[in-house]
Amino acid sequence: MIGFEGKIGVVTGGASGIGAAVTRGFAKHGGTAVIVDFDQKRGMDLVEDIRGGGGKADFVACDLRERSQIDAMVKTVVSRHRRIDFLHNNGYAIWRGNDSAALLGGVGDEHWDHVMNVGLTSAFRVSRSVLPVMASQGGGSIVNTSSTAAYHAERHIGPYAVAKAGISQLTRAIAVEYASSGIRCNAVCPGVINTPLIAGAPLDASFIDGIPLGRLGEAEEIANVILFLASDVASYVTGALIVADGGRTI
Repeated sequence: MIGFEGKIGVVTGGASGIGAAVTRGFAKHGGTAVIVDFDQKRGMDLVEDIRGGGGKADFVACDLRERSQIDAMVKTVVSRHRRIDFLHNNGYAIWRGNDSAALLGGVGDEHWDHVMNVGLTSAFRVSRSVLPVMASQGGGSIVNTSSTAAYHAERHIGPYAVAKAGISQLTRAIAVEYASSGIRCNAVCPGVINTPLIAGAPLDASFIDGIPLGRLGEAEEIANVILFLASDVASYVTGALIVADGGRTI
């Protein structure tokens, strides 16, 4: 049975979408969920909602593009809560520039750098700050958000796919290097999930027909996989990349 009583979980990008679903689920199962996000209002609204329902939650503002803010965020969490048992690296790099849907030959440096910084480098930096904390307390669990885009190429999302492939390999590297410290690291690879990030996206009937389950996934369904990997129920699982896409990649 999944339970997080007495445990502290940090969720980056935790104020909306999959991150918010993980935050709610971690608190629902007895843990203290620490939301890390740049959107302070949305983050604090979620904290109040969780606390209003009897759960435990906290918020720390952080811009994942800034290394100094990441290090300060981890120090703040440890100062307030004394430990970190679970980390969900869920930073999502949204690029709104004119080249947002460009083929790789048309992707500008600013686009590429932003996606790599928020989508990949931030996960490395947060993990780098959290790993010594987990090692000193005897262990912990890290779950990264990768993507099915890490497995196959599609037009117009080249930088995103490259970043997610990097997340998958970062997951394996952490799993190998820190197993002896009692730290497990896994990743979930969602398909297209019904979150605000895809609201209004032109997904036609043929796209849905390509999903054997016949629908988009919901954030809570991905959160359930992440919470399983975070929990002691998955105590023998590390270095795994779990695809949750309704069967689309097969």
